[in-house]
Amino acid sequence: MAAKSKRASLAPKTRRRAERKRYLVFCEDENAGRRYFGGLGAELRVPMRVPKVHGEALGLVRAAVKRARNPSRRDQGREFDEVWCVMDVEAPKPQPALGDALELAERNGINCALTNPCFEFWLLLHQRNHEGYLTTEKAESMMRGLGCCYTRGKDFTYEHFTGEQRFAAIQRAERLAELFEIGDDPRRHNPSTSVHLLVRELLRSA
Repeated sequence: MAAKSKRASLAPKTRRRAERKRYLVFCEDENAGRRYFGGLGAELRVPMRVPKVHGEALGLVRAAVKRARNPSRRDQGREFDEVWCVMDVEAPKPQPALGDALELAERNGINCALTNPCFEFWLLLHQRNHEGYLTTEKAESMMRGLGCCYTRGKDFTYEHFTGEQRFAAIQRAERLAELFEIGDDPRRHNPSTSVHLLVRELLRSA
């Protein structure tokens, strides 16, 4: 067998880095959700877009389907590996057309992360556990009552929802899912959330 040349043995070895998954995340609300996932994407350096589009569930899913099929110029014409809609169930009265929104999402391969009653409950789990029934208004009030990281205008400091706080929120969400046997459908119990599924996915991608 011929020996390899010295030139070949000294040639630099190149590695082709695996391309990271790209995410498109639509948030129902225009403040808390977008700030949270915008901060998370920046922290983890995950290729992710969080569009300014917001609104009720069915309209949000329709916007997600449209954007997934027709990436904008800002997306550089590239498709997204996963598209998510982060939505609220609301309480005491569930938001209209949520069921239709979820069906449309399933037909078009859009992932959904729900919180019952609202996204503020997911934020609350970063700071404390809570298993009792909540209205949307009460969940927002409890977040404001923390005094450290959430205002009446639904503004907050992202740094209060990272590291150990984020890990605690994931554990508390998983415990609720197991305790009340909700699976990945928070509509089955108030309070509960499936936002931790998206967060875990982003952590794995990072």
